[in-house]
Amino acid sequence: MRIIFLALLIGPLSILVIDRSAADEKTYSADAFATCSACHMPDGAGIPGAFPPLRNRLADIAGLDGGRDYLITAVSFGLMGTIEVGGMQYFGVMAGNSGAMTAEEIASALNYSIFELTDDKDAASSVAAFSAEEVSSSQSKVSAASPAVAAKLREKMVEQHGDKWPQ
Repeated sequence: MRIIFLALLIGPLSILVIDRSAADEKTYSADAFATCSACHMPDGAGIPGAFPPLRNRLADIAGLDGGRDYLITAVSFGLMGTIEVGGMQYFGVMAGNSGAMTAEEIASALNYSIFELTDDKDAASSVAAFSAEEVSSSQSKVSAASPAVAAKLREKMVEQHGDKWPQ
C-alpha cells in the first residue's frame, strides 16, 4: 500500500507529494502469528516453565546487532536447549516453521510480535518492519537448517550483548 500525502503550499496549484516506499510499511496480521500463539499464547505471555514469553522482548532483540538474523533463524529453523527468560529456565525444542510458513508469513508473524506485543510503542516504532526479502536472505545464509543453529546464535548473542539482552 502506498500512502500519499498531499499538502497545499502556496496556492491551489502547488502540491507536495510524499511517497512512502513499501519497505517502510509495517505489515502483519494475527493470522500469521497464529502458529506462534499455539505455544506462546495469543497475547505473547507464553506458559511459565513450558514456553517463554515473547511479549515485550522481540523489539529489544531486533534492535541488537545480529538480533534480526537471530529472530528469523529461530522462527525459521527452530531453537533447542536451555534458555533463561525473566529468571525462569526453559528447556525444550521449538520446531522450525520454514516448511509450514512462507517468508512473507514469517515476516508478518515477527512484525505482529513486535508491533502488537510490545507495550512500549516508542521502542516498537524504532524497529524497521521485517520483509519477506529480508527473511529469505537471512534464511539463505544458514548452512545447516536446524534448531541447533539458532541455539548457538542465541548463546553468541547473549554473550555479546550481556545486560542488553532482554530478560
